[in-house]
Amino acid sequence: MTPITVLLADDHPIVREGLRAYLASQRSLSVVGEACDGMDVLDKVGALAPDIVLMDIAMPRLNGIETTRHLQGIRSAAKVLILSLHEEREYLLESFRAGARGYILKDSAPSDVTRAIEAVHAGDPFYTVGTARLMLEEVRGGIGAGASHPSEDLTRREKEILSLACEGLKSAEIAGRLAVSVRTIDAHRRNIKHKLGIHSMAGLTRYALKNRLTKMH
Repeated sequence: MTPITVLLADDHPIVREGLRAYLASQRSLSVVGEACDGMDVLDKVGALAPDIVLMDIAMPRLNGIETTRHLQGIRSAAKVLILSLHEEREYLLESFRAGARGYILKDSAPSDVTRAIEAVHAGDPFYTVGTARLMLEEVRGGIGAGASHPSEDLTRREKEILSLACEGLKSAEIAGRLAVSVRTIDAHRRNIKHKLGIHSMAGLTRYALKNRLTKMH
């Protein structure tokens, strides 16, 4: 039997090392490469043509959801399986809408990773029990149809700052990139929270994903 070829995409080397070690023990699988961010994924998919991309969401330069969307745009044959720490519904639904074929959490059993890869390769979706329930509700129209805060409420600069903050950049780093003062960035961040009524970074990240305000840098 020809092994299923897998590209590992995660910005943490120790995570990739652990996944590679485990997957190497599975006769049905073959790890053909590793990628440390979304842009690296796009390069490696073109060069290695893997069957499956096992993809984290929170990666620099281009996150996993946007990378999945890019792969769909170029009609890549590689199928995306998300392996993430995030279990919030916004991450799950945005991954699904971007074209991911499955979604499992990093605290899943190693055997679930193997089963997920094999299922996605066979053309079947794979979700853990909790995420499967959310997907079923989404199909039934039970979630995802509610009104969200219109992104038009934010100025262009506020959207830019929100995008950078969601990538994990601190105010000082954003200020350096945009050539403004830290005080200006902090003021924008306060305005963003006030306009949206969202005061946690996790909530802002979910909002940015839902409204597709994340972008490539």
